[in-house]
Amino acid sequence: MDTVKFLEWLKFEKSMGARSAKDVVSRCGRISRLLGNNELRADTIELLKANDEFQNSSTFIRSQLKRAVSLYIEFEETQIMD
Repeated sequence: MDTVKFLEWLKFEKSMGARSAKDVVSRCGRISRLLGNNELRADTIELLKANDEFQNSSTFIRSQLKRAVSLYIEFEETQIMD
C-alpha cells in the first residue's frame, strides 16, 4: 500500500483534514494486520466479516474499518486510470 499517495489523495480529493486522513490510513494498517495480508481488495470487507476480532468490535469501529476499505479501493481505482 502506498500510504503517502493515499494520504495525499484523501486530503486533496476527499477534502479530509490531515488528522482524519491519517486515521483512515491507520485503519487500513489495522485491517491488514487483522487479515494477515498487506493488500486491501474488493473482497476485503467480506474477509473482515468472517474475522472474529472484527465481529467482536463495536458497530462504530466496524463501520470505520469498512469505510477505510471503501476509500482505499476507490483510491486504487483512480490510480489505475492515471
